[in-house]
Amino acid sequence: MRATRRAASDIFDNPILIGTITILIAIVAVYLSYIAENGLPFIPTYNINVDVANASELVKNADVRIGGARVGQVLTIVPEPRGTDPGWPQPFARLGLALNTSLKPLPYDTRYQVRLASVLGGKYLEIIPGSDRNTSSTPALSDGGTFHLSDVKGQVQHNIPFVDLDTAFDTFGPKTQKGIREATSELGDALAGRGTQFNDAIYGLHSLIGPLDNLLRLFAAPSTHLSEFISGLSATTSALAPVAPTISALLADGATTFQALDVPALGTTIDQLPSTEAVGTTVLTNALPVLDDAAVITQELKPSAALLPLAANRLDTILHYATPAFRKVPALASSLQTALVTVDSLARDPASTDTFKVLGSSDLATFGSSAFVGLGAILRVVAPAQFACNTVGLWTANFDSALSEGDSTAGWLRFAPIIDLPEMLPASSPAADLHDNYYPIEDSSQCQAGNEPYTPGRLIGNPAHTSTVSENTTPPAGVLAEGRKAGLVP
Repeated sequence: MRATRRAASDIFDNPILIGTITILIAIVAVYLSYIAENGLPFIPTYNINVDVANASELVKNADVRIGGARVGQVLTIVPEPRGTDPGWPQPFARLGLALNTSLKPLPYDTRYQVRLASVLGGKYLEIIPGSDRNTSSTPALSDGGTFHLSDVKGQVQHNIPFVDLDTAFDTFGPKTQKGIREATSELGDALAGRGTQFNDAIYGLHSLIGPLDNLLRLFAAPSTHLSEFISGLSATTSALAPVAPTISALLADGATTFQALDVPALGTTIDQLPSTEAVGTTVLTNALPVLDDAAVITQELKPSAALLPLAANRLDTILHYATPAFRKVPALASSLQTALVTVDSLARDPASTDTFKVLGSSDLATFGSSAFVGLGAILRVVAPAQFACNTVGLWTANFDSALSEGDSTAGWLRFAPIIDLPEMLPASSPAADLHDNYYPIEDSSQCQAGNEPYTPGRLIGNPAHTSTVSENTTPPAGVLAEGRKAGLVP
């Protein structure tokens, strides 16, 4: 027993033997790693071929996945000329796949597509196993078979389109790519060491989410007509397409301008961003009552908007008829200036001064001043009645009608008796059916004259609030034009 152990120990103590075994193990490991790309030896696989219209930069040993799980790899990618597949006349690529034997056999209606693994690149082949195993004479694809671009029913396998990040960047020219690299580098320098400020900015943004959500709800409301705005913006963009070279030159000049800006200014802007957002949140919160009041005011102003066309037409009429009068203003001003110069000369004459001193203690000056004061009082009372109720116009129109109209007896001003014996005969109290408004109210609040309602019984004095509507005495349409033709209206 001890002799056997000693012999074994002598074998493992032999350095030549140990070195030979180590070299053999290394050779086997290198061999396995070399052939691992084409599958491990002694491990069975399910080998099939699939045809794709475009390999989309797929590489050898790319993953084959089902539902995101790796089930095999791409061993070969062979370009095929046009016409080798009767159902697909264009050139295509044939992929040789090594799959797990658990998938064997795949149904003939299996679908597949080349997918993008990440935005940084890398592709893989996704297989979507079918379920139809009983509708074809070849219910499933055996080992070594091929999925053609057109299956037995003539249905073409389509790849889902995608865009690689490098392909997207290749759309930009060298100058644009250089600008993107420089902008990315400068942005990294600007953001370095400002984590605290960004945290504050994110916290301030959280406070802004509430008002921003309300704003987005407002944009989403159909009443905002955001879709019409986007359509108009699309039309504007289409209109700007012919001047695209000019806009490109403008952007290039703008890039030069931004490059000339001081780099620390961006850092200062980021430093002030949290406080600016805080102030903006406060301002938006405080502006809500103002916006509510503005909405109420806008709703209350809607009725007055209907009156704007009438007011504009009347203002146009006033300006139209006032223009001839304004043309006479220069001559009137010249005459008025002559009169003022004459009055000034009169005022500077010593004889006039002595005369006014004599009149200062007489009743003439008092009478004149009283007349002006009384005229001012009359105008203050009459002006609201005329402007609001058109009193003078209605009185003139009625007086003219009373002079020119009447009956077979005479005109209304000559003979128009109204007899009511209880109101005419002497009595200790007014008649029971007497209605008389001695001082009708005529101002902007109401126009009582002619608008008093008749109520049963006796009513003397103010008949309570009446309508503010009065008859319009504006000439009918076309009358002024006929008057101008006849020379009766300037």
